[in-house]
Amino acid sequence: MSLLVILAHPNLAQSRVNKALKIALSSTSVVVSDLYALYPNFSIDIASEQDKLIKAKSLVFQFPMFWYSCPALLKQYFDDVLTYGFAYGSKGKALANKTFALAISLGAREGDFQGRFSLESVLTPFQAISHFIGTKYAKPFLTYDTGNLSDTALKAQAQAYQEWIKGLA
Repeated sequence: MSLLVILAHPNLAQSRVNKALKIALSSTSVVVSDLYALYPNFSIDIASEQDKLIKAKSLVFQFPMFWYSCPALLKQYFDDVLTYGFAYGSKGKALANKTFALAISLGAREGDFQGRFSLESVLTPFQAISHFIGTKYAKPFLTYDTGNLSDTALKAQAQAYQEWIKGLA
């Protein structure tokens, strides 16, 4: 497996944007791990998830931004799966030198993130995770103003996502 997309959307069936982005990946060799489909009760199979991470060269975390962060299951995933001795610590080098990227959908418009609360500052915790586990943080793929995205714009964004993914593989 070259590229693993860890998808974390609590209601993908009702999502217009993340569902379209996921569908755009179906014509690629990317492996998609849909956390909410796999673990609706939040009981993550840690060994299975760590195995997926080991096999991948690049990791993409795809999610909608909620309150300037990720959905709860993705936060739990980071806590439970990226453990000492696996992802960090003197012997925790399983993810070293892999690519770590984010694909985020936002209800906000691009210009809404300014000053102290720029998107770059909001994403600092994810950059810190990447640094801490020894991965290479890549420029994120962002879909803004999701509630107002036309069908044409969404189709173009899905195609752009495919191209962005190919660039990470």
